[in-house]
Amino acid sequence: MRSMTRGIFHAVLFGGSASGVHPDRRITIGAGGRLSKRLVGLALLMVVLAARAETGVFHDRLLLGQSASLSGPLAGAAQACAQGARAYFDVVNAHGGVHGRRIEMRSHDDGYDAEAAVANTRRLIDDDRVFALFGHVGWPGVAAVLPLVTQARVPFLFPCSGAPSLYDAFNRQVFTVRASYVREYRYLLRMFNRMGIKRLALIYQNNVFGKRLFDELNAEAEARSLSVFPGAIDATSNFPSLLRRTLAQGPDAVLLVNGDPLLNVTVVRGLQEAGYHGRYFGASITGQRTFIEQLGAFSRGVVIAQVVPSPWQVSIPLVADYRKLMVAQGVSEFSFGSMEGFIGARILVEALRRAGRHLTRERLIEALESINESNFEHRGFPVNFSATNHQGADFVDTAMISSSSLFLH
Repeated sequence: MRSMTRGIFHAVLFGGSASGVHPDRRITIGAGGRLSKRLVGLALLMVVLAARAETGVFHDRLLLGQSASLSGPLAGAAQACAQGARAYFDVVNAHGGVHGRRIEMRSHDDGYDAEAAVANTRRLIDDDRVFALFGHVGWPGVAAVLPLVTQARVPFLFPCSGAPSLYDAFNRQVFTVRASYVREYRYLLRMFNRMGIKRLALIYQNNVFGKRLFDELNAEAEARSLSVFPGAIDATSNFPSLLRRTLAQGPDAVLLVNGDPLLNVTVVRGLQEAGYHGRYFGASITGQRTFIEQLGAFSRGVVIAQVVPSPWQVSIPLVADYRKLMVAQGVSEFSFGSMEGFIGARILVEALRRAGRHLTRERLIEALESINESNFEHRGFPVNFSATNHQGADFVDTAMISSSSLFLH
């Protein structure tokens, strides 16, 4: 019986009959043992397949990575973006994933620090070995990791950021589905012309990012015959002096060009307490939950540019889909941030389906480039990619903070 068992074992591995190994199936390796041609061929095939397997792609799962400011001034925005994406991925995973693969996302906190974002991204690429990067949050971090992403040729998908560096030049690894901050502010400047606003206090963050936005917006404002009164702020600013200068200039409106919600809170509260009751405007990065909670009644009437449809505008089919999914996942608080994460996740899943079971980074990029409003059910939020355009959407609208701390379209 024991010899018969050994014979069957040999038959499975080497072929031939259960009584022994066919001599023609053997080859000699070195001076010692023998291996069958079939086993060697199988081993070589496994080596080839392993070499061809794409990083972060397994037979039953797909690994994504994210570095985001899960703590710090933009924690609310980062958490909301991740929440919307994870809610969509969870539903997809519950229905078997995409081509039999679950989608897993590893998130590392960078605290809105560029160096930490680079370290996190390097860790995701080199140690975690993710297939793609998804949903990075924070202008400094996004700008800092782009050279690393480009060199590693890792897809950098749908960051919840309008950092201008994402839009400066075409990058085959980068896909966005939201307007840039520059476009948001330009939208507001055009709106000022329609509203009859002539004198504008432009309060910008005193760092490399704020200065870049100021330079672009100041030139645009001059072209639109707007008088601009600039004010640079940071954590060490002399706020009383800034407030006095702003009040003395008598602006029709204040434009907040600043990514730190707490600095914006200081400016708006200080001006209102000093007696300025004009209009306040900001980009999507301004209207975070922290900004509204800290300002309380002072946030009433602030107008914020938004880059996705309002999550309360249920007449839009995509919004209805989002709300239904979030409620099913036990989430009762809707936000622009989670809406943005939801949209990015939805597009990624569609691209993964198109890329097929034999997934590679190159096939994913080609699948994303194939998505446009003629072949993808956009549900009220058109998305258009191509081989020469990776900015899928440039939608901008506005919302006003109400007395009940909700956004009114």
